[in-house]
Amino acid sequence: MFGSSKVSNVVENAMNNNVVNVDGKNVSVIALIVGIIIVLVLNLLVGPWLWNNILRRLVPALGKARWYDTVALALLLGLIIPH
Repeated sequence: MFGSSKVSNVVENAMNNNVVNVDGKNVSVIALIVGIIIVLVLNLLVGPWLWNNILRRLVPALGKARWYDTVALALLLGLIIPH
């Protein structure tokens, strides 16, 4: 997914001119941070509700999830599944 040279280039570019190249598009660092915060807040608010009220009905063997369970699951899936 990310090589160490790609990550260092992104960090260096962001520090120099506050613009990051994401999938061939120039994105402001502030816009990137705001997007990450919006996704995190949605996961914190909607994730446990979806898990506890919807997924547990479909798979009764699942346990109850807390807010950090859904955030950790999203992070794990983001690392495992390539984009």
